[in-house]
Amino acid sequence: MKFLIQTIDKKIVHDFSFTLIESCKYQNWIGNKVKYKLTDNNLVEGYIPIGSVEFVSKYLNKFYNKVPKPINIPPELLSFEYTSREIYFGTKEDVILNKFVKSTDKIKYFTEIVNDLNIVPEGNYMISDIINIDSEWRSFIYNGQLVGLQNYAGDFTLFPDVSLIKKMISSYKNCPVSYTLDVGVNSKGTFIIEAHDFFSCGLYGFSEHRILPFMFSRWFNEYIKK
Repeated sequence: MKFLIQTIDKKIVHDFSFTLIESCKYQNWIGNKVKYKLTDNNLVEGYIPIGSVEFVSKYLNKFYNKVPKPINIPPELLSFEYTSREIYFGTKEDVILNKFVKSTDKIKYFTEIVNDLNIVPEGNYMISDIINIDSEWRSFIYNGQLVGLQNYAGDFTLFPDVSLIKKMISSYKNCPVSYTLDVGVNSKGTFIIEAHDFFSCGLYGFSEHRILPFMFSRWFNEYIKK
């Protein structure tokens, strides 16, 4: 495995980059050969890119003519049992006021609670009811198994329903080999917020050195072969 890790002004700025470097050291310590190269902007073919959404997308577009799109909430998990809110999909013309609106075209593009329809650009969107979130957690999934769970916002003492998370994982059949599943918790229980392919996503303390490099590399190799 060879990773190309993004730096900005020659500094490592992403938590997943710091953690991956430690994981590489661990893998080499136990006898596996894992290399990494730091770069501000020099894209080198033959590596697994690690960095911002823009950095990884640029790499995938340059060498593989691919640009990742957001997963948001996959079809298998749109059941009210998992969402706890009404969700539909449409274009700018389908957006109504006081809804949470998120682009399905581009990662980290338009994501807003809409109080003014004029601010919505042309495009395709996931449109959902607004829901109260008291605590937010990131689940880490590899090979269909829950391998980590980290709080990243809100009350860390409000723990999510792990059995429901595992049921979501079981229901999500057409899934990447590595991905994250963000869930929220409120007075009514646990619900899905969104899913992410396993790149450019914060780890928030997840540091399973035994598998982290494989989670990045297997996602990358699976994606470029699609």
